[in-house]
Amino acid sequence: MKKAALYIRVSTDEQTEYSPSAQLDELLKYASEHSLAVDEKFIFRDEGISGRNAAHRPAFMSMISLAKKKPRPFDVILCHKFDRFARSREDSVIYKALLKRDCGIRVISIKEPVPQDDKFGVIYESMLEAMAEYYSLNLAEEVKKTMLKKAENGEYQAYAPFGYRNQNKTLVPIDAESKIVNYIFSEFISGKSFYSIACQLNLMDIKTHKNNPFDSRGVKYILQNPVYIGFSRWTPTGKAGRLQNANTIIAKGTFTPIISQEIFFIAQQKISVKPYSHHQPRENSPWFSGIVKCSCCGASLVCGQYYKNGGCQLQCGNYNHGICKTSHSISSNKLEKAFFTALNTYYQNSNVQGYQITLKQKEGLNAQALLVKSSIKKLTQNLEKAKTAYLNGIDTLEEYKSTKVPLLNKLQKLEESLPGENSNTAKTEILPTFNQLVKTNPLSIKQVVQKIIYCPKENCFKVYFFIN
Repeated sequence: MKKAALYIRVSTDEQTEYSPSAQLDELLKYASEHSLAVDEKFIFRDEGISGRNAAHRPAFMSMISLAKKKPRPFDVILCHKFDRFARSREDSVIYKALLKRDCGIRVISIKEPVPQDDKFGVIYESMLEAMAEYYSLNLAEEVKKTMLKKAENGEYQAYAPFGYRNQNKTLVPIDAESKIVNYIFSEFISGKSFYSIACQLNLMDIKTHKNNPFDSRGVKYILQNPVYIGFSRWTPTGKAGRLQNANTIIAKGTFTPIISQEIFFIAQQKISVKPYSHHQPRENSPWFSGIVKCSCCGASLVCGQYYKNGGCQLQCGNYNHGICKTSHSISSNKLEKAFFTALNTYYQNSNVQGYQITLKQKEGLNAQALLVKSSIKKLTQNLEKAKTAYLNGIDTLEEYKSTKVPLLNKLQKLEESLPGENSNTAKTEILPTFNQLVKTNPLSIKQVVQKIIYCPKENCFKVYFFIN
């Protein structure tokens, strides 16, 4: 008796006839009528997932991976319709060809019987695949049109922001949170910064809708969100860069505003006059970057103000955003002096023979190496094209082999010809003191020190080492 695998897929908005249970019942009935054995472990389900992209369907990819094993675990794959298998013609052609030629496994649609004549069967199946892809593309276009129309009508199409809750496809103000939104605007207009407002909200133990503490960015987002004056904001491409996106639609909403337009525009004017600034990251990170930690919340201490003569002022990153309540401000110069003095004193009074580190050095690429790497990239692309042509039925197996072998030979020769100096070199050294460790390679200290906890109340550091 032949063995069959069942593939079931349903999107979130599909009709009852496509429900997983309905598909399963019909697939099992078909298997029974055609003397096909079905093992429970060969029933694959993707629920609430679109069929446009196979790579985004975990059960589908698991089925394909299993089908490649030798001996083959099943002889056929049953699906309700071909659009359950794939709604992209490219995916459909590639995976059906792989299953049929490499694995000897057929894909059968129980609702769309394909003529036995191979020539007509190919045409008929291609027509079904084209219709499925057309339906999918048309559906996506119709959904986008609907969302665009809703945006133009001011309907809110996302999770409710702070101050509101979703109810009957609109936004309803939450009294307690509305007062907090008014408080944020009032404090900002009176001269308070994003940071100080976030600190005050966290002191009052007020959380966001995701149950997180407020930070500076969250406060700024509320102050710039037109939803609070009764306008919805929707961007077709998603939320990234929506404040500067030319395609963003802002329309009068169908919900109650929390803030008056006058207060909102005063806040926007203050934001534009004094923009929120960020420190530009330094090209060379100091040795202590990422390993000096806050004793209260565990966040890293980050560089704020940089000194002209070198060094910077460190502060807890969460404190900067108003999340941590305890300041951990300290000069990096003071930290380094105390740190190395204490460690060298410890070294002199202990049995430590030195610190073993691995130093890595990456040489720059010369012109020859760049040319070789460019050629390797082109050959790799040609190999992929040849494979795709074979999987799509354009080339036979013999044609694919005749193309693949010469390309692989050229690729091997090019990889062997890469200049040796372009590879990373590594050597192990024993350095007697931390001063020499930092002078030799500042970042190598992270191979020895796991973390440094700064405790301002006790005015001390706690140093944690890696144990070799």
